[in-house]
Amino acid sequence: MNQKKMIELIFYHLKRYPAMELEDIYKLLYQSVMGPAHILQNKELAYSYLKKEFESYNESYETGLYVDISLDHELVRLNIPVFKKEDSLDALFKMMCETQRKMIPDKDKLKHSWLELGSLIENKNFENFTLNQWGKFNKILCEKDFPHFSHSTAYRNLYRPSYRIVLRKLVG
Repeated sequence: MNQKKMIELIFYHLKRYPAMELEDIYKLLYQSVMGPAHILQNKELAYSYLKKEFESYNESYETGLYVDISLDHELVRLNIPVFKKEDSLDALFKMMCETQRKMIPDKDKLKHSWLELGSLIENKNFENFTLNQWGKFNKILCEKDFPHFSHSTAYRNLYRPSYRIVLRKLVG
């Protein structure tokens, strides 16, 4: 794990989304390491959710096509409201499936990244979070074996995320 890259990625996101909570940082690490696998466990359901989101009016905080979430895999959060102006639902779903096919989720790497974040917090690299907060959330993660989590309520309300995880090289 490149500690410098993790620090840069987290600061990049904290600057863009200053109301991020610890669970949003965990989600960022999760997505960076695990890719879109969790959402594609049931492809029919994943397609159905994507279609519903694609067809609904999405006012988004984001104005760009994507936001970098890369630690190792050159992944991005592809912004659906911007993407749908240029391309199709099926094209996005194909990119998601291709991303899943080319990535191997690594829960051990996720755990290592999370522990690394704890060390960075302990060393006061991120003043937004305390080691006590990290420890409480870590207990939950360990009990549940590092599952997928949703964004925090504050994040959802302020930034209205509407995206899917894909490999950057698949984005035109």
